[in-house]
Amino acid sequence: MSAARPKLSPQQVCFVVDDVSAAVQRCEKEFAWGPFYQFTAPVENAVYKDWAGKKLVEVALGMAGNVQVEFIHVFEGHDAVEAYQAEYKRGFQHLGIQCHSREAAVDYLTALGAKVDELNEFPGIRFAFVDVPTGSAMFELLQQTKDWGKEDALDVDTKASDPIEGFFQIDRATIVTDDIETALVFYAQAFGWDDATYTTSTLHYDGKQNLFKRFIGHAGTLDIELLQPLEMAGDPYSLHLNRGSHGLVHAGGLSKGITDSIEAAVEYQWLESKEKFSLSNWLAGSSSLQMRY
Repeated sequence: MSAARPKLSPQQVCFVVDDVSAAVQRCEKEFAWGPFYQFTAPVENAVYKDWAGKKLVEVALGMAGNVQVEFIHVFEGHDAVEAYQAEYKRGFQHLGIQCHSREAAVDYLTALGAKVDELNEFPGIRFAFVDVPTGSAMFELLQQTKDWGKEDALDVDTKASDPIEGFFQIDRATIVTDDIETALVFYAQAFGWDDATYTTSTLHYDGKQNLFKRFIGHAGTLDIELLQPLEMAGDPYSLHLNRGSHGLVHAGGLSKGITDSIEAAVEYQWLESKEKFSLSNWLAGSSSLQMRY
């Protein structure tokens, strides 16, 4: 394509939860995330596609290392997040991606095949949700504006905490797809990956194995892991594909002394790399956190 690639920097992982306050309290206590800034956002005259009316959303923002974590629940009205919430209830809904120009980012991604789901703005921020080959509204493009200030909801301290015992630092977002070739073409052009070649990897779990096409690339403050199961089986990624087309499965990181506290009965391992992990079933849904060790 002829247009210059804009700098797109994934910095945020967003989870839809039933109870924002409970998610904040648990993550501050168990994972040492935060501090969180929590607020409600009423909008009297909201517009989303062919709907218009009152919207009420509760949000919390805090840091898990170098990555911002967002918890959100829509109580009233419609938007890109509520569409996910209505279908899946809870889960890993989108990646927040900083950009210098929302329009340039939208133009570039739509030229690659993305589709705009929602355009909107609030004091300090202009944003766009876009559909990508791995799911609807999975990218939220975020452009700071001149009235961005200390009082703005998204202006949260982005300094990483020092690693401590019990600290769980987010550094990865995992996406499952039934067509990794098409997904890699899009993601490589979006984030400037020059050599986006997947490998075949073996996932061992619960006495079973399944083969995957697997690729990990870095963008912003996150590693982006793309997976495609070669056979539909009982592994969490096959089950996620059976659930629907939204590809974000879990955010992950290296756990430090907290593996005993997570609610997971199965240990997983990528045999070729020897990477072991557990999946946590918690307030953001089944298997929505991956803890590597």
